Amino acid sequence: MAAHAELVSDLKALRKGRGLYVNNVGERVGHTLRDLCGVTEQDGPGEIRVRVAQRLEHLAVDLPDDLRIAVLAAFGMIPAARHPLYQERVTWIAERIGRDPRTARRRIDDAIHQLAQLAFTPLRLRGAAEPAAGWHTATTRVFVTLEGPITEALEHHRIVAAHDNLREIELATVFGQPAVLSGGTLRGGMLVLPTPLPAGETHDFWMRSRNPVRPRQFTYTPRRRCDYLELRVHFDCDSLPRAVSRLQGRPPRDRGRIPLNRAGEVQVIFRDAVRGMAYGARWD
Repeated sequence: MAAHAELVSDLKALRKGRGLYVNNVGERVGHTLRDLCGVTEQDGPGEIRVRVAQRLEHLAVDLPDDLRIAVLAAFGMIPAARHPLYQERVTWIAERIGRDPRTARRRIDDAIHQLAQLAFTPLRLRGAAEPAAGWHTATTRVFVTLEGPITEALEHHRIVAAHDNLREIELATVFGQPAVLSGGTLRGGMLVLPTPLPAGETHDFWMRSRNPVRPRQFTYTPRRRCDYLELRVHFDCDSLPRAVSRLQGRPPRDRGRIPLNRAGEVQVIFRDAVRGMAYGARWD
């Protein structure tokens, strides 16, 4: 119980000011949250943000939609809610869930307590049933390039509607603020489809996201069932890694080495990817 209370305290401290995007993020992330997210003393601010964001997103997958939106926005992890003041994010959450600010604060507190509970709940006891949302992903392909001044990810997704009149879906982006290149309009962390999608029909969309940090690993966590997941990482040919490992799990664990091809790329393919589980690669 002590660890649970300490994690709740760390999460409540993290939501202040700019949240995860405060300048002194290393000082803001408490010891219990550091241990949970695998943050080391050698990690700089950018790596700390990536590690904390990925871990919290993994845990938040199991929350109800309103609590997930509330807590991720409170930490500044939803681009549309990335306001400099916590109170401004509370106002955004209240408008997004159709409630008053007081209720929004209660939702944030509820979500923080549930995140802490999930963090200390064995994986075998955590539910993996699909949410009642009316779609799943047939194919996701993500290409990450480490050439150039910033890290860039290009994503292609094909979704399948489970019921008629599907109008919008939530986004699970790879890095930071996404740009929708084709197939919809970004609105408050949701992708609004060009036209309502009938049951059984597919829809494709493409996105781009960027990260100024040079990561030492890359993971993608589906928020819905994903039948086929393909990840490619292209390295700078002047600084190829000594070894690349396949990652999978919650939290992600090493599942063996992956060879680089002559173009300085690795490819990993996962079939029947489970929502809330991380898939990806780590390199030296």
